[in-house]
Amino acid sequence: MKNDICQSCGMPMASVEYFGTNGDESLNEDFCCFCFRNGKYTDNFSFDEFVEDSLQYHDETEKLDGRTLSLNEVSLKTTVKLPGLKRWQSHQFTHLEYYKSVNRAVDYINDNLSAVINLSDLASIAGLSSFHFHRIFRAVMNESPGDYVQRLRLEKTAFKLHTTRFSLADIAEQTGYQSPQALSKAFKKRYGITPSAYRMQSDDLTVPMSSPVENLFLEPEIRKIASKEVFYLRVANPYKQSDAFLKAWDKLISIVGVSGIPDNNHEYLSLSRDISTITSPENCRIYTCINTERALRPGGRLGRQTIEGGLYAVFTYRGTYKDMDKVYCNIYRYWIPKSEYELRDNMSFSKFLNSPVLVAESELLTEIYIPVSKI
Repeated sequence: MKNDICQSCGMPMASVEYFGTNGDESLNEDFCCFCFRNGKYTDNFSFDEFVEDSLQYHDETEKLDGRTLSLNEVSLKTTVKLPGLKRWQSHQFTHLEYYKSVNRAVDYINDNLSAVINLSDLASIAGLSSFHFHRIFRAVMNESPGDYVQRLRLEKTAFKLHTTRFSLADIAEQTGYQSPQALSKAFKKRYGITPSAYRMQSDDLTVPMSSPVENLFLEPEIRKIASKEVFYLRVANPYKQSDAFLKAWDKLISIVGVSGIPDNNHEYLSLSRDISTITSPENCRIYTCINTERALRPGGRLGRQTIEGGLYAVFTYRGTYKDMDKVYCNIYRYWIPKSEYELRDNMSFSKFLNSPVLVAESELLTEIYIPVSKI
């Protein structure tokens, strides 16, 4: 089956009975029978008319944060999503501009969680009015800007409670809360317990293992690296779609115009701002990245960000990418507490040294960079 969803309305096409038909009455695998029959569309709607017409089929089952989406929110979400389908690709420019705007806001949030984040400032950074920014952000990210900021701050708090010796006052300052009391109140509302009780619990850095993992306990080399600028694509649903990383890499390599690993002129990296035992899998911020000297401009889903230089503990891991989460968790759970280092407030990242196309899974080499400072 070419497509899992209709390339006109986005409806799932689970079997051939949903396929449309061509002029010769053969099945058309791109479009459903409600949108395409006998070689032509069943309507003559413009893009805006199609969005408006689709609202009559809104059955109020689509929810966000426990509440039903309003018709305006459904309309905007449809406006953002449809240009990804074949019928509406002439609207792709607007679609990509939305992603470019939201990327700018998300990058700013990611880099400034400890600061006061004003929603009107975010709208200005995104280049949108406050009214449209709030709705477009929600349509792209599936949560409001305010909810996104709050979730990241509390997940960062949970991570720091289990990986650092910082006091709650220090963590409050690092996560943008005005006082430990304000942080404690928000934390308890989300997790059901106080930060101090959470810190005393068994930690959230254990990944279930269905089989033993080789090379799990590694010793690092401490390196000082320079800052580097990378172009990135966010990996969509990295833990739910088995080919999510492959799709992201193929697209990024195509956009940047490079050959892929092995390549002595570029670095191929993966950035991770979250850990799956704390952040729900669909919300994990994981990016495929290429460090290149090519003159490229960010646009659409392609973004640009800086990996801060400084001291890193660099672990060389040999083995399948499937076990990388377990390796990361072991570093945070066992190596950091027993070492003479503490985590710096920067992103961890991985550097891929060879390709799964050329070597066996067991022979894959990856450098894992953990930002640290000497205690």
